[in-house]
Amino acid sequence: MSDLSFQVRAPLGLELATGDVVGVAEWSLSGLQFPGDSDVLPSKGILSIPFQGVDIRFPVQFKPGAEGRELLFDGLTGRQRETLAVFYRSILSGRMASTEEVITSLDTPVDLVPMEETEEEKTVATQGKTPRSLRVVWNLLVYCLIGVVVFGLLGQQIWTRLSSIPVGQARVVAELVEHRAPTGAYVDEIRVAPGEAVRQGQTLVVLSSPGHGGTLTEIRTDLRRAEADARQSRKALALHMEGLADARRPFEAALAQAIAARRVGDFLGDHTLQDMRRAQQALALFDAEISQRADDFHARREYLQDMLRAQKDDIAQLKRELSAEKDVGGAADIVALADGIIAEIPAFEDQFLARGDVALTLEEAGPRRVIGWLDEGMAAAVYPGMVANLTAISGGETRQIRGVVEDVVAMANPDRAGSFGLRVSVLPADWVMRDAPELLRPDAPMELRLARNPAWLAALKELIDVRP
Repeated sequence: MSDLSFQVRAPLGLELATGDVVGVAEWSLSGLQFPGDSDVLPSKGILSIPFQGVDIRFPVQFKPGAEGRELLFDGLTGRQRETLAVFYRSILSGRMASTEEVITSLDTPVDLVPMEETEEEKTVATQGKTPRSLRVVWNLLVYCLIGVVVFGLLGQQIWTRLSSIPVGQARVVAELVEHRAPTGAYVDEIRVAPGEAVRQGQTLVVLSSPGHGGTLTEIRTDLRRAEADARQSRKALALHMEGLADARRPFEAALAQAIAARRVGDFLGDHTLQDMRRAQQALALFDAEISQRADDFHARREYLQDMLRAQKDDIAQLKRELSAEKDVGGAADIVALADGIIAEIPAFEDQFLARGDVALTLEEAGPRRVIGWLDEGMAAAVYPGMVANLTAISGGETRQIRGVVEDVVAMANPDRAGSFGLRVSVLPADWVMRDAPELLRPDAPMELRLARNPAWLAALKELIDVRP
């Protein structure tokens, strides 16, 4: 430094250890040139600086310099160094040092605070710590890891937003068909069980209404009464027909009597045979089952037959009414509206179902679907045929499922009153229902994303595919 290297010519006094005082003509803040030609150079002394008739004295120590008679100051205190520097700078600048500057230099602390760590401080600071090089490497690794995590997550989020469309409220939906009671009736019989496969038109629940049961009872009572009357009429007719021979016998006797009353000549001559012909005609009419009087045998037979015939007609009519009433009652029975599997049976036997009450729920045969909702502003970004990525959890394990958008419909969201959006229907891959049906249980939540396919992304994929 120039402040320490430039030597000035100004008289300084140096009192040696022997008591001799020598004048020093050349000196700087780093050291001085010892005058004379003595081979022995002093190692310490008292340096005096003349200032306006007053000497400022302080002890100094020396060490040999680079040149032959050069002595360098060793261990000057801060106050000594500042005092000597005041005179040194005044000589270099050509102006006299003021008393204030001298007094200020004398007020300087004895020792300046070192700006660098001492060896002891360095040893204490590094004691028990890893080397600096290892700490640098470790910090670099930590920063690289933080950078990978932060930028990796941000990059993944950005890529996900650019390459896919998230669909909200995604859940598994099964085509459930509710079977309701068509009229108020009692449950007589439940012919199926949950999980059972049924065919369309199959009777599932047998119902009976109180009015229908009463009507059936009345018809059956009338039918039994009519059948009993018919049996009685049939017996009466059979009993009446047993007297056929007895009823015919008078006609035979009358004919025989008429024949016996005639002689042979009556038959050869021109004599009247009216009595015999009447008797013969009466017998013929009887054999022809033609009634000749209102109260004769055949009149009674016809009456019994007409009564039996009327009773048979009544029985047939009652049977038709019974069949019709059964059909009416059977119309209240609940039959399968489609092929499928019984999902739930909330009804039980002997329960009264009001009109419109759900008796059972049938899951229609066919694949289950995943339904989700999008904002209506995405109408131009989704379409049937898009690839869908589904994420489900089974037993704590995350499963990835591919699917295809089957339908996109704009409609009001039934789960959010007053909300309008796009209902997206996704058909999962076939293997899910076959190998992991628990993933597609009804109303199971799903994470659903639709894969975008913009032109730049397709070009990038093509570039990646063809790159060697």
